[in-house]
Amino acid sequence: MDYHNLSLLLVALLSVTIFTTIQQSESVVIKVENLPERCDYSQCPKWDPNDINVHLVAHTHDDVGWLKTVEQYYYGLKNDIQRAGVQYILDTVIEELIRNKQRRFIYVEIAFFWKWWQEQDEDQRMIVRELVRTGQLEFINGGWSMPDEAATHYNSLIDQSTWGLRQLNDTFGKCGHPKVTWQIDPFGHSREMANLYAQMGYDALFFARQDYQDRENRMTNRKLEHVWQGSDDLGTAGDIFTGMMFSGYGPIEFNWDITNGPEDAVVDNPESEEYNVPDKIRRFVEKAKYFAQYYATNHFMFPMGTDFQYGDAHTWFKNLDKLIKAVNNAGKGVRAFYSTPSCYARALYETNRTWTTKTDDFFPYASDEHAYWTGYFTSRPALKRMERMGNNLLQACKQLDILAGNDGRFEMNITRLREAMGVMQHHDAVTGTEKQHVAFNYAKMLDSAMQQCRHVISESYRKLFPTQTKEQHEFCPYLNISSCPSTEMGESRTIHLYNPLGHRLVNRTIRVPVKDGYYYQVRDQNDHSIPAVLISIPEFVRKIPGRKSVATKELVFRVPIIESLGIRRFHMIATKEKQQDSAVEIQGEKFVGHKGQRFQLKDGLIIEFDSNGKIATMIRNNQSISISNEFRLFHGADIGRHSGAYIFRPSEQKTFPVTEKMEATLYVDQKFGIVQEVHQQFDSFVGQIIRLDKQGDYVEFDFVVGPIPVDDLIGKEIITRYNTNLANDETFFTDSNGRQMLRRRWNYRPSWKYEIEEPVSGNYYPVNSRIAIRDDRKSLQMTIMTDRSQGGSLSPEQINGSVDLMVHRRLLHDDYFGVDEPLNEPGVDGHGLVIRGRHLLLLDTLEKAAEKHRPLAQEMFMEPIISFTSSMEKNQPIYKGLTKDLPGNVHLLTLEQWHSKRYLLRLEHFYQRFEDPSLSKPATVSLRHLFQSFEITAVEELTLGANQPISALKNRLQYRYIRPLNEQQSSIITDPIIEGENFDIHLEPMQIRTFLIDIKRN
Repeated sequence: MDYHNLSLLLVALLSVTIFTTIQQSESVVIKVENLPERCDYSQCPKWDPNDINVHLVAHTHDDVGWLKTVEQYYYGLKNDIQRAGVQYILDTVIEELIRNKQRRFIYVEIAFFWKWWQEQDEDQRMIVRELVRTGQLEFINGGWSMPDEAATHYNSLIDQSTWGLRQLNDTFGKCGHPKVTWQIDPFGHSREMANLYAQMGYDALFFARQDYQDRENRMTNRKLEHVWQGSDDLGTAGDIFTGMMFSGYGPIEFNWDITNGPEDAVVDNPESEEYNVPDKIRRFVEKAKYFAQYYATNHFMFPMGTDFQYGDAHTWFKNLDKLIKAVNNAGKGVRAFYSTPSCYARALYETNRTWTTKTDDFFPYASDEHAYWTGYFTSRPALKRMERMGNNLLQACKQLDILAGNDGRFEMNITRLREAMGVMQHHDAVTGTEKQHVAFNYAKMLDSAMQQCRHVISESYRKLFPTQTKEQHEFCPYLNISSCPSTEMGESRTIHLYNPLGHRLVNRTIRVPVKDGYYYQVRDQNDHSIPAVLISIPEFVRKIPGRKSVATKELVFRVPIIESLGIRRFHMIATKEKQQDSAVEIQGEKFVGHKGQRFQLKDGLIIEFDSNGKIATMIRNNQSISISNEFRLFHGADIGRHSGAYIFRPSEQKTFPVTEKMEATLYVDQKFGIVQEVHQQFDSFVGQIIRLDKQGDYVEFDFVVGPIPVDDLIGKEIITRYNTNLANDETFFTDSNGRQMLRRRWNYRPSWKYEIEEPVSGNYYPVNSRIAIRDDRKSLQMTIMTDRSQGGSLSPEQINGSVDLMVHRRLLHDDYFGVDEPLNEPGVDGHGLVIRGRHLLLLDTLEKAAEKHRPLAQEMFMEPIISFTSSMEKNQPIYKGLTKDLPGNVHLLTLEQWHSKRYLLRLEHFYQRFEDPSLSKPATVSLRHLFQSFEITAVEELTLGANQPISALKNRLQYRYIRPLNEQQSSIITDPIIEGENFDIHLEPMQIRTFLIDIKRN
C-alpha cells in the first residue's frame, strides 16, 4: 500500500476516532446519572478545625440591566458597551459542573435564569435538575433580581422575592429553596430588609459593600460577622446572621475570566519552563493568612467571580481545580475547597461561637471620605414615581382578578407586570444608577406591563357587573400632569374608582382634567348630585414638556366613601348649557397686598399664610409653631469627586435659594369647602400648589420642578425645605422601606466613632415614605410623607427644626463609579427632565402621630385606581370586596391567584410596639367570612416568601448571641395557629402572616 495513502487513511481513522470520542463525551455530558439528593447541608465540604479554611465561591453577578438593557445583557448584544452575555454564562457553567462533581456554582438573579430555562430542551433541564438536586448548582437569594435596599418599598421587595422563589419551588422543589441570601452589590443595607429575609427563612445574609470607616473598625475588632437584630418588634424572629466581605465581591488577585481575567493560568506541569505552582501557592497562602487576621474564626470566603464572569467557565474551573489541589497538597496550614455561601454559613454555625450583634442599619454607605452614595436616593425621580405607580396597579390588578373569579384566564397578563416590577427592584433600576438608554428601556418595559394589567382590571369589571356595558375601560396614566384624553373632549363619562385597601376611604378628593367651554355635573351611581368645583390648572403644570392636553381646568369633587376593596362610580356629565347643579368655577385672588389667610382643617388644625402667600404658622392643640417652605439648591462639586448618579457631593456645605420672587394666587371654594389652595409661581423652574382640605388633617404640597438649568456646566440638586421652630435635638426619624421608623442623629453612627468629611451628604438617608422630627417639650411631631423614594435629612443651616428632602437632580459630570455618563436626563423635549411630586405634612401630638402617618402612608402607596367609560347607566350597584373593614391596624398586603384554584393571602399588622396606645396592640382577624364573593374553606400558613410551610422557620440555624433579656424573644408563630372554624388569626405589631387558601365562590 502506498505509504502516503496509508497516512491519509490513518489520519482519517484518527479523525473519526476523535470525533466519536467527542460525540461520546458529549453524550456523557447530557447523561442524567440519577444521583442521590444532597441539596441540604450534608453536601458541604469537610473542613479542618486546625487549618485556615478558605471557602472558594464560584459566582457571577449579573445586573438585571445597568450599562445595557436586560435583553442586551442576556443575549450578549452591544458588547462595545460591556462584554457580557448571560446565556453563555449559564451554558458553559452547566457544562463545566458536569465534568467534575467537586465543582460548585451559585446563581442569584432568577429573572435571567428563568429566561434561560424557558429556552432549554428537556434533556438540558434534566441535567440542571440533577445539578441542583446534588448541590452542585445552588440558588442563593432567589429573588427575581438582587434588590436595592434604599429606594424600594417593602411590598415590592416581598413580591419580587416571592415570584423568584415560586419559580424555583415549582421547578426544583425543596432543593430550590435558597438557604442564605446574597446582597453583594446594593449600596447600603436596610434593617427592614434583614427583618424580611429572616421571616423568609434564610439562615444568613452576606454582602460586600459597607462604609469604609465601619469596615475598618470591624476588621480591627474582628466583627465583620455578627447577628443583625432586624426588628425591635418581632424579637428573635427578625434576627439574621450577617457577614461582610471586606474586599468586595470580586476575586482576590486570582481571576481567570476569559474577558478580563489578568491572572496567568496555573501551570502544574513540572517539566514546563512556565511551571508556576509554587508561586501560586505562596501568593494564595499569604493572602489567606492576611485575611485570617480580620475574621473571628478560621473560616472566610474568597468570592471567585464578579460582574458577568464565567462566559467561558472552562478557563475558570480548570484553573481553580489546579489551585485547590496545589494548595491542599502544600501542607501550609491553609485548606481551600469549592464552597457556597450557605456552606460557609453552616461552617460558622458549627464553630459554636457567641457572636456580637447590631441593631441599626448600614446607611448611608461611603466608599471613601468624599464618596457618600446618597445621591441615588433621589436619582431619576420620574422613574422612581413610575415604579411606585406600577406596584399600586399590580396589587389592584391581582385583587380584582380574584374578586372577579377570572380563574387564571389572565395569568400571563399579570405575570408581565409581576416580572417587570421584579426587574424594577434591581439595584441599578429603581435606584436611577443605570445608563439613560437603559432607563428608557425600563420605562418602556414597565409601561407595556402596566397596560397588560389595565386590561385585566377592565375585564374584571365586566365580570363583576355582567349586566352592565361590555365596553373596555379607559385609563389615564398622565393624570400626574393633569392630562386625560378620556375626560377632556367635552363628553360625558362614568368615573370608576377602585379602592385596593382593606379599609374604607372617607372624603377622598378626586381631580379630573377637563376642557374649558363646558359645564360639568357630577352625579353618583344612584343619580344623586355631588358637589363639584372647577379650578384652573396652573400655568407651570400646563407647560410641562410633553403634556399634550387641551384641559385648562380640573373638575374637583369629594367622594364620601369608597368601601374596602370597593368600587364606586360617578357620572361626569358635560353640557353646553349651565345646569342647576353644575360645578362652581372658583376664581383666583392674587395675594398682592393681602393680609394673609387662615384655614381651619380637621381636628382643630389651623394653617396661616403670610401676606406674600407663603405658609407661616401651624396651630395644633393651641400650640403655635412657625413654619416656612422653600426650594433651595446645592451646587455640585466641580473638583475632585463629583456628584453623579450614585454620589451626592455638593461644592459647599450649604444651600442656596432657587429664587427670590414668587407670585401667589388664592383659590377658596366658599360654597362647598372642597378647595382651599394657594398656587405659587416662582420666577424660576419651580411651581407649587399648597392644598388645605377641610376634611383632611394635613397640608399637601404639590410641586413641579425642572428643567434644572445647567448653565454653570456642573449641575444642581434641588431640595424642598420645611423649616420650623421645633426643638428636635439634632435628631430625626426616617422609615425603613416603608415600615419601621428608625432614629437618626446628625453626625453620628451607633456602631463606631464617626469622623465626618462631608457633613451634608454624610447625613442624608433614604426616605421611602416619610421623615419626621419630634419636639418632646411641645409633645409635637412633624411628619413629611413622600410619594416616592428620595433622600432626606436635617437642614445644614438649621439642624434643629428643619427638614430637607431632595426632589430632583441634574448633573453634568460622571461620579466614576461605573455608569460612565452624567445624570443629565433629557426629558421629553431634550431640554431637561421636569418632574411633578407631592408631599403631605402632618403636625400632631406624639401620642397621635403614628395614628395619622401609618394609615396615610398606606393611602398614598395604594391609591384608588381610576378608569373611565362612556356608558352612563344609572342605579348601578355598589361593590364591596370585604364583608367588613379590617381592624384599623391591619393591612391587606397580598391577594392573588397562586396555583390553580389556590390563592395567596397576606395580612400585616402595620404598627410598631408602643407607637400608639390602642393601635399598637395585637389584632385578630377571622378569615373564613372575610370576603364578599367567596368563602375561605382551608388555610395553610407559609413563610413570608410563600415557598415553605411556616414550620420551616424552626429549622433555621440558631446562632449563639446575646439578646437583652427585656427584649421581645419571638412573636412569629412557627407552628401554624389558626383558631376555630372561622380561621381566627392573630397578628402582633409589625407581623406579616402569609397564607395559602382554598375558597368556595358565593
